[in-house]
Amino acid sequence: MASPEDLDQVRAMGGLGLFVRALCGLDRQAAQQAFEGFIVGKQLSAAQLDFITLIIDVVAKRGVLDVGDLYEVGSPFHDRAPGGPDDLFSPEEIDGLKIVFIGLLTTAKPTTLAA
Repeated sequence: MASPEDLDQVRAMGGLGLFVRALCGLDRQAAQQAFEGFIVGKQLSAAQLDFITLIIDVVAKRGVLDVGDLYEVGSPFHDRAPGGPDDLFSPEEIDGLKIVFIGLLTTAKPTTLAA
């Protein structure tokens, strides 16, 4: 049985969907599909593809990701792009990544009908 503290933790993480996703991660194929719209039609460099692959790997493991994570010193992202995604992508492309991240969060939250 969940304690009040457990329920508070679930609420603090944004609800049960985000809590479960953070515990279990996301299927790698689902993570790849989330980024297809970002990748399709672009001529990405090897460094950009490597960075996106790393993002997909982390999303598969953690379930969600925030654009701020891409700038974190000591993260695997920092090893590939010390200045963050700005080293590899245009501001418009970074906005595209943010949209994907928001989509990942949105799909983990229940709809009003399900809540």
